[in-house]
Amino acid sequence: MPGRNGFLNEKDVLSVQLILPYFKKNLGKIILGILCMIIVDCTQLAIPHIIKQAVDILAESDFSHDILVHQVLFIVVLGLVMAVLRYFWRILLMGSARDLEKGIRQHLYSHILTLDQHYFNRVKTGDIMAHATSDINHIRMAFGMGIIALTDALLLGTASIAIMLWMNPKLTLAALLPMPLLSFMIRYLGRKMHAFHTSAQESYSELTELIREGFSGIRVLKLFNLEAAVGTKVARYSEHYFKKNLKRATVTAFFRPLMGFFFNLSTGIVLFYGGVLVMDHQISPGELVAFTQYLGILAWPIIAIGWMTNLIQRGLASLKRINALLDARPMVESPRQDSTTPGPDHSKPDTRKHFQRIIFDRVDFGYDPDKPLLSDITLDIPFGSVTGISGPPGSGKTTLVQLIPRIFDTTRGTLRLDDTAVTAMELDTLREMVAFMPQEPFLFSGTIRENILMGRSFSSDRLDHILSVCQLSETIRQMPDGLDTLIGEKGITLSGGQKQRITLARTLIQDKPVTILDDPISQVDTQTASAIIQSLQQHGSGRIMIIISHRMSALSFCDRILVLEEGRITHQGDHDALMTGSHFYRTSFTVQQFQETHGS
Repeated sequence: MPGRNGFLNEKDVLSVQLILPYFKKNLGKIILGILCMIIVDCTQLAIPHIIKQAVDILAESDFSHDILVHQVLFIVVLGLVMAVLRYFWRILLMGSARDLEKGIRQHLYSHILTLDQHYFNRVKTGDIMAHATSDINHIRMAFGMGIIALTDALLLGTASIAIMLWMNPKLTLAALLPMPLLSFMIRYLGRKMHAFHTSAQESYSELTELIREGFSGIRVLKLFNLEAAVGTKVARYSEHYFKKNLKRATVTAFFRPLMGFFFNLSTGIVLFYGGVLVMDHQISPGELVAFTQYLGILAWPIIAIGWMTNLIQRGLASLKRINALLDARPMVESPRQDSTTPGPDHSKPDTRKHFQRIIFDRVDFGYDPDKPLLSDITLDIPFGSVTGISGPPGSGKTTLVQLIPRIFDTTRGTLRLDDTAVTAMELDTLREMVAFMPQEPFLFSGTIRENILMGRSFSSDRLDHILSVCQLSETIRQMPDGLDTLIGEKGITLSGGQKQRITLARTLIQDKPVTILDDPISQVDTQTASAIIQSLQQHGSGRIMIIISHRMSALSFCDRILVLEEGRITHQGDHDALMTGSHFYRTSFTVQQFQETHGS
């Protein structure tokens, strides 16, 4: 297979290792398919010999019609055999390629699910989508049709040349005179094609991401009358992608004309030199016709080389892109099973009982360790307590609670459940203990029921209770199909407050030891927010509940309230203590009370 110098190089070999398990899985089908292909090729190679005999018979003055009929019928039977076997090898070999496509896509998706927030913060969704669609399709074509073309070309090409050498070595050598130059051109164009395909795929990723963003934010685009501006930007990216593809197509376009030229050149040499040999009675007319037929068969392997080179260069470039994604590793991982580090921080927690407290011990965090977003966070949150977190925007409130389920890991200090560091726990175990409501509510396309239950089973009484806590009961009754109402992509048919309350219900119904609510009432009206907060006071017992809110009234019932400013805890205490001790809390609470009272 073509690589940098016309064959697979070391990096290509490493990339190809990804697909080897699928070849092993379908080895029986592949062998049977190749066997059918070999029979087809051998049958195809027999036909010129039959034609040779027929032509030589016709060249004689007295020939038998019966023999000629037999020759024709034999060719028809061979054609039928070839058609049937071609059907089977396409089913077997191309079916194996489809299985490869399915397996890589599932493998890629499963791997992407293991990556953490750090990865998604720096990689565009469009790039991932290009991997999962276009790149995987190129891999299927390369190691489906590409391998088929390679096998067919090698077999037919080698056999045709061998038969031609057996028939007349001098005529064969004359016919193959243009081949060294053709080989050089294939290697040169192959390198160009590989580079241009990689560049085109990167451009495709950028275009995919831009279009995805446009569709996701279509309502914003229409509200701000930005359709023309975004359309112009898409056109610019599309033009860029077109030019990249045009370069690739220009190289690809050279292959077939190049192959055709060299084949016609060889045909001309054969007709001239072969005609001389016929006139000198060194070969028969039938042999010249058969030789020309074998040269015609050889034309397919020559053309297939160009096509195969194109497919495999695309496949290798895409395979490298897929492998680069599969090589990505999350910064947040479960501990290794063979860890032998001593000490209580690395013991396995007993998940059969609740832990007693969450402890932040001098915790720092920052995406850049030299620029911490959180500094010297020391906290002891006992089981059964309700903790509120307030602070100005950008003070690190959301980042702080994301450390608990290890969305991110601390850059300094230790976060523990009792004596067990969260980094010593299996991620699945830890996150199974935490119910997290994110600041931005996200709903999937489906029904309200599906978005709340998320594939889990709960009793009707439990569901009704949670709907009541979230002030959703009346809202659901007014829906056309109740809980089975379809809400569209990202909950497009719902208001912001409805989406937020459904997301809250999804969180609370899980009934986990730790419940984290990030700004749970920011999009609901004051009256509904007050009712939700009252319900949360009863719901918070028997767990650790942490509530982040910019509405100070939502935190006033908490056992303890933290005030975060510039990544540090500046004050903590209950509502009364902060009204006297924290200027930020007191001012914010007073202003919000005035606004709620006066309705402004």
